[in-house]
Amino acid sequence: MGKGGVGKTTVAAAVAVAIAQKGFQVHLSTTDPAAHIAAALNEEHLPNLTVSRIDPVAETAKYAGEVMRKAGANLDEKGRALLEEDLRSPCTEEIAVFRAFASAVAAGANKFVVLDTAPTGHTVLLLDSALAYHREVTRQTSEMPESVEKLLPRLRDPEFTRVLIVTLPEATPVHEAASLQRDLRRAGIEPYAWVINQVLSPLQISDPLLKQRQGHEVKYLREVKETLAARVVVIPWQIQPPIGVQALNQLNAARDSREEKVEQ
Repeated sequence: MGKGGVGKTTVAAAVAVAIAQKGFQVHLSTTDPAAHIAAALNEEHLPNLTVSRIDPVAETAKYAGEVMRKAGANLDEKGRALLEEDLRSPCTEEIAVFRAFASAVAAGANKFVVLDTAPTGHTVLLLDSALAYHREVTRQTSEMPESVEKLLPRLRDPEFTRVLIVTLPEATPVHEAASLQRDLRRAGIEPYAWVINQVLSPLQISDPLLKQRQGHEVKYLREVKETLAARVVVIPWQIQPPIGVQALNQLNAARDSREEKVEQ
């Protein structure tokens, strides 16, 4: 999880590739319409790895159709018109994406699932407003999908789910990530680790501007390690975007060599 532009998609793809290459079945998915997971993999295919995207438009149409078939079956023409109007609200898309997200998490009972979440954080807000969701679904369909019922317990279970917060060594990304962590904790979800992307500190640098930036980031690296994260993974700044399986493997090697557990 993390804000847009911090490298969530690349990190998610690298994690999924690493798991798949260890021989495990893994599914990589995103709820973010702007994410380009296929591009991060350079359209390459790996055994054990499947890729998909949760399409908000398709999920909304699917959910609205389900509600009309079930809740609208016994309504008169006026009642069906009111229900159709209700389903055009923004809340409908959020519920539909929420259900698809829950279904994707549920697949983790049988294999590894890596989810690159939306940068808006709307999923987290829905998790924090789960009771409102329950009321809405009960009112419209009188049914609760099992995957939704089990979603929060699964996300709160460190043996089932590990949440990684991705950020950059800069003031705004770190503080936005800290806010996201507070939202997660309010929902009873404890992040497993922070991933700090595009870090210059591990590199030998001679360019004056880059050295200045290197010195500037130290403050934020210290803030994450000392006050925010239980574990920290640092990914060195890359000259070229890590696209394709080979580049993602190199990113994994760089990441693995700099993993650090923080005692708190």
